[in-house]
Amino acid sequence: MGTLFASTLRALVREKSLFIWSLAFPILMATIFMFMFANLDGAMEFDPVPTGVVADKAWDASPFSAVTEALGEESDDRLLDVRRFADGEAAASALGDGEVMGGFSVDEDGEPVLSLAPGLQIGQTTDMDAIDRSILESVVGTYVRDADLMTSLARENPGAFADPGRLEAMFSSVDATEEVSLTHAAPKESVRFYYALFAMAALFGAQIAVVAVCWTQPNLSPLGARRALGAIGRTRTLLATLLACWLLSFCCLLIAFLYTRLVVGVDFAGREGLCVAGLGAASLLACALGTALGSLPKLDVGSKTGILTGVVCLLSLFTGLYGEPCMELADMVSRDFPVLASLNPAKAICDMFYSLYYYDGLEVFVGNVAFIGLFSVALFAIGALFVRRQRYASL
Repeated sequence: MGTLFASTLRALVREKSLFIWSLAFPILMATIFMFMFANLDGAMEFDPVPTGVVADKAWDASPFSAVTEALGEESDDRLLDVRRFADGEAAASALGDGEVMGGFSVDEDGEPVLSLAPGLQIGQTTDMDAIDRSILESVVGTYVRDADLMTSLARENPGAFADPGRLEAMFSSVDATEEVSLTHAAPKESVRFYYALFAMAALFGAQIAVVAVCWTQPNLSPLGARRALGAIGRTRTLLATLLACWLLSFCCLLIAFLYTRLVVGVDFAGREGLCVAGLGAASLLACALGTALGSLPKLDVGSKTGILTGVVCLLSLFTGLYGEPCMELADMVSRDFPVLASLNPAKAICDMFYSLYYYDGLEVFVGNVAFIGLFSVALFAIGALFVRRQRYASL
């Protein structure tokens, strides 16, 4: 049996066409995704608002200048990207060119004046522009409010200024919320597409099993005819063949995984070891699917691989691999038809990766692996049923 396993593995490795979908495809698509999604994860991250200031004498003498400069200091929570201009004409030119999103200056009374870029005018903004506008308006509004409060306090209760700690508590902001994470890792939009890609690549690995199972059938392959006349029984032949298929499929997925992790830089939430174990389960499912399709009677190898390609492409549609509309379709099916979605082996592989990325515990991951195992057993049983019922009048 060991000799049969080794010979089958060598024969599969020589079939270069098997590596197109099992290895070259996921590596190529991961590279394409790397460039496509280069800015996707950072699209909703906040960047300091480019803000111009008219740095004349009135500006330097105004307390508002100190507030603006403090908000523009380098830090993790930097709010403004302050750019100084010598006069109002230069600042207006920068606004018109879109170099800055807003401009601050002070009038003759030392009061702050806000000027907005044309793209931030009300009714003409995108969502991110609206955020920038609200930040600039909030800076001015908060300063004016606090300045009025200070003026009223000085007029009505001058003694309050004798206690600096009380003033600081009065004007400091209070953190009423605490930031917590409900997921194991910070969610990233792009990882969903990579997980869907691995699901598709894993199922395409079933092509290896389709070809190998066809090699065991005397009516489809001269190799199968020779093996049928040999001393090794059909069960042992099929078992050695499937072990070779699983190993080759797993190695292809592992190489694609390492490329995606080390070269593309996809985040797997520090659970790479468990991901490799999941790849082993996905490879087993691929072998089971290939066994079920490869054992179909009265069909040649080309027809079976064609059916496999169509089935995998259809199943991958409901993982959201083909773009944002398909991702929304996949979410809708999972939400409204959970039983139907659970019968999709590609979705089961995706959910396995999701469980590692989003959940702290491993209960969901173990459940997904167990479900993939049961799915594999069912497909192996179907394949074994077809193989056992096949009889040949002559070889």
